[in-house]
Formats: sequence, C-alpha cells, structure tokens
Amino acid sequence: MQLRSFRGSPAVPGSGACACGLNRRGNRAGIPYCEHKPMDVQTKSRSTPSGPSSRSETRRSPAASFLVLLLVNAMWAFQFSGAKIVTERLGPISTALIPLALSTLLFAPFLRVGRKKGTGNRFTGRLLVGLLLIGTLGIVPAQLGLTWGVEHTLASNASVITLTIPVLTAVMASMLLQEKMTGLRWLSFGLAICGVLIVSEQDLRSADIFRSGYLAGNLLIFASCLGSAYNNTYSKKLLEVLSPLELLVASFLVSDIALAILMLIFERSAPARLASLGLSAWLSLLAIAVFSLSISMMLYFWVIERIDVMQASLSIYLLPFFGVLFSSLLLHEQITLQLLAGGALVFAATFLITVLEERQKRGPRRSERSPGPVTEGAAPNGD
Repeated sequence: MQLRSFRGSPAVPGSGACACGLNRRGNRAGIPYCEHKPMDVQTKSRSTPSGPSSRSETRRSPAASFLVLLLVNAMWAFQFSGAKIVTERLGPISTALIPLALSTLLFAPFLRVGRKKGTGNRFTGRLLVGLLLIGTLGIVPAQLGLTWGVEHTLASNASVITLTIPVLTAVMASMLLQEKMTGLRWLSFGLAICGVLIVSEQDLRSADIFRSGYLAGNLLIFASCLGSAYNNTYSKKLLEVLSPLELLVASFLVSDIALAILMLIFERSAPARLASLGLSAWLSLLAIAVFSLSISMMLYFWVIERIDVMQASLSIYLLPFFGVLFSSLLLHEQITLQLLAGGALVFAATFLITVLEERQKRGPRRSERSPGPVTEGAAPNGD
C-alpha cells in the first residue's frame, strides 16, 4: 500500500516530503511551506518495537532452556552417589555442610563480576528476610534431610518419596508465584509420571514406606523434598533483585552458619574426622560443591529467569533416569529397555513443557506486534 500526502502526491521515504503532506522545498524565495522535520513515514509506521519486551523476547530460547535442564539434572543426579561415599566417613550434618562451605569459598571471590547492575541499594530488610528463609527453610532441609534421612530408611523409600518434588514445586509455584496449570502442563506431568514410574519400578516394588521403623527417615526425606521445592520456587522472587551468583553465595552463607551451629551441637567430633578423610572423599565433596550445588544451581536460576518454575520443575523427573544410567555406566550394569522407554517419556514431557509451550506463547505475542493497516495522513489544521 502506498501512503499518499495530503496534496495527493506519493510520499516517498527520504524525499523530503513532510508527514503533514506539504513539500518542504519551498518557493523560489526560499520560504518553506512547513517547518516540520523530514521523516520517513513508512519506516516509522512499520518499525518493530525495541523496548524491554522485545529485548526479553530475544533472550527467551526454549531449546536452550531444555538442554540446560538436562545438564542440571545430570549434575544433581551425581550428588546422590557422591554423598554416599562421604556419609560413610562423616556424619549427615558435616556431609551437608562441607560442600556448601566449599562452594561459598570458591565462588565468593567472583561476586564483583557477577553483581546485578542497576538495582541500587538492594540489601533491604525484606531481602535479608528472604535470604534467611531460603537458607533455613529451603537449602538446610533439602541437604540435611536427605543425608540424615537415608541413614534411617531404605534407599528405595527415599527414591520413591523424592518423586514428590515436582508436584510440591508446582503447588508452591501456584501459591507463591501465581503460576497456572495449563492443558499442556497437565499432559506433560502425566507423561513424566508414567516415565518415572517405569524407570523406578524396582524401587516401587522394594519400597516399604509405611513401616513404623522407617517413619523418622521417611519424614526427613519428605522434609528434604519440601525444602527443595521451596528453594526452587522462592528463588525466582529473589532473582528479581539479585544475580544468580549473588543469590547462590548469599543463600549458601546463611545455610553454612545454620549447619555449622548444628554440627557444633550434634557432631562435635566432625573436625577430627575431616582431618582423616582420604583423597577420594575430598574429591567427592569438591565435585558435589562445584557441580551438584554451584554450577547446576546457577544454570537452574538462569532457566527460571526465562520460563516458569512449574515448567522447570517437571525436569526433576529426569533424576531417576540419570541416577540409574550413571549406576549402569559406573557399575557396568546392563542398560535395560525399561530404562530407555521410561527415560524417553520423561524427555518428551520435558520437551513439551519447555520448548513447545514457549513456542506457543511466542505465537500470540508475535501476532500482537504485527503492524496493522497504515492509515492515511491527517490534514493539517488551517490548510
């Protein structure tokens, strides 16, 4: 469609025609007919927005979020086998504390580089309360409940109970972040649960959750699941103010203090045990600190800045798959068709809720930004 000026001649971009339709070249005396600045009418009317919404849109990469979540869960899965090596030599509190303390010491020097810009004075009383909550109600129960709980219950019981984490996270995301369950999310959760039940069939058969002798351990494992769900959800609120690295170090520092107090009360012999740890135990602690706690959490924070917590939480159902896969590779056990089938279902569900849903969200946003029909210029007053 060709936009016409008020006097009927085509308004050619860059030719000096004014938006009001009058020619700027003037008469022979050099007197212009109007004093408006030349502008490119067609370019201006059809330009794409360059505000914050478009910048945030370019940052959203569903495929990248999907791949990062796969990597995050692979790192988390390593923590189970790594912690088992250390718990045999240390108590549960020390096993939870040492990797967190190592992570804090390793990443604190990079705070200047990873500082969030343009947020002014951020460490208000409200933020400090938030860090206190996520450290004491999120990280401490998540780490300590697991290391303490597995000493008082069956490993199969722990594996089954941890399957509640995505559901608990979805409930908390609905309560704390007002996120909604969509039809696609219900479908994805259904597929993921079917897949994880296939992978965990052996654990389900050997589990004995309701025996009274395992009650204390089961409750500790469930407390760990609640702590993980709270940490996974409430961290998104704190990321509005803090960078992923700042949130990691600050929340871990709160957890370090809380766990150190508990260690001095319940595990006074822990410092002496640390001195006698072998190289393999220290390497396991270091690997947990760097990969399972630090890099994985910063990648998870990166993801939930781009997609809903409810979407990211479903990927946690990949943990049993990676756990069994690592056991098969490290212990030279056979990889079964059952493992591959269950893992494929969980992979498909994670793909649906991240890549497909985000692409569906992009469709309406793009149509809203598409330009409408260009209207003819309005006649200037007094012509």
